[in-house]
Amino acid sequence: MQDESRSAEVVVVGLGLIGSGALRHLAVDGIDVVGIGPAEPESFATHDGVFASHYDSGRITRKLDKRFEWAELACRSIAEYPSIASDGGVGFHVPAGAVFASHDAAHVAALDAIGHRVGADHRILGSAASGLPTTSDGRVLVGDRLLALPAGSTVVSEPGPAGFIDPRRMLRAQLAAAERHGATVVRSEVVSIEPLGGGGAGWTVTAADGTVATAPRVLLATGAHTDEVGAAQQFVGRVRPEVVVLATLDPAEQERLVHLPSVLAHLSASSFADLYQVPPTTYPDGSVRLKLGATKREWEPLATGEQRREWMCGDDHEGWLDELRGLMEDLVPGIVAESWETKPCMITDTPSGLPTVDHLAPGLVVAAGGNGYAAKSADAIGALAATLLVSGEWSDGALDQEQFKLAAQEMSSSTRRRPT
Repeated sequence: MQDESRSAEVVVVGLGLIGSGALRHLAVDGIDVVGIGPAEPESFATHDGVFASHYDSGRITRKLDKRFEWAELACRSIAEYPSIASDGGVGFHVPAGAVFASHDAAHVAALDAIGHRVGADHRILGSAASGLPTTSDGRVLVGDRLLALPAGSTVVSEPGPAGFIDPRRMLRAQLAAAERHGATVVRSEVVSIEPLGGGGAGWTVTAADGTVATAPRVLLATGAHTDEVGAAQQFVGRVRPEVVVLATLDPAEQERLVHLPSVLAHLSASSFADLYQVPPTTYPDGSVRLKLGATKREWEPLATGEQRREWMCGDDHEGWLDELRGLMEDLVPGIVAESWETKPCMITDTPSGLPTVDHLAPGLVVAAGGNGYAAKSADAIGALAATLLVSGEWSDGALDQEQFKLAAQEMSSSTRRRPT
């Protein structure tokens, strides 16, 4: 354990995708900033600390969304991808395109309207009724017939830069760029955040490795564990367990599926309300995997830190393998995999459906609550939080501050689905 004390203008607590984005923006702006947060655990089963949701190599990115705020945040982030990759020396974005499939006409209309509002390059491909080919059971064929989307769907397509990002590589790029611009990065879990003195004089942040950092301003980007931080107990959110399935592909199947786009689709007659699928991508062990995630219709919130750790460390997710595998086999007819496995993850929902970016106390800002959409837009969320922290006030002309404020009451404990 080291014993190091230092002061800075800002301390960023949590170095996931939002925290690392904020760290880079602060460093680029010449702020003396320290970022503190643990690295990805080597083993989930034996890890007794916090978990993040970026431990993965494929997340969908796109501009289209039925909510303007998410579309705007995505557009800002996507525009920054080249600078992040160049500055950090790590590429992470694959513009494979994306397709959306929904049986909800209002959802399709909202995607189209918001797409036009933010200038997204997209088009409505249609449905079986408008002439798209189908399988014998009515599923809609697109993507050179490699994809069979749910029956009754209307299909919307968005070409690159929509596609996917590798969040692990994006994180590496953000941290490398931040350090190049003078940020200090400490890879350790924060154990306490305490007021430095009366009258809003600042904060003392202590990490498990003995690092103690003091600053007049602190940004909390602590994800699913935000309400476990003493200084952020008023944060209102609900942590949802989610499962993904990974199919490891051999070289022949990789070649056959090389042109798959990202997919988002609503479902019916399933335990899951919607799904997303990321095209084949390379994982750290060198394997190439096709990934699918889906939102359970019924689920119990992970209400405590202990429950969150038990979920991430345990094997309950394996019980969903057969149904998730079935969804992928329906979506990609004839898929052949060398192996199948599931992985657990956590999503932090907020009452607004948008990230909370707001003051908790003088000099203390929280940026948390990705609602399942934050990876692609994390850089813009981090920038929004960094600006609020440094300036002390909301100055964004396009995004309504009220939509990002700390909620005043707890969320209901009832289950719900999230919109795609």
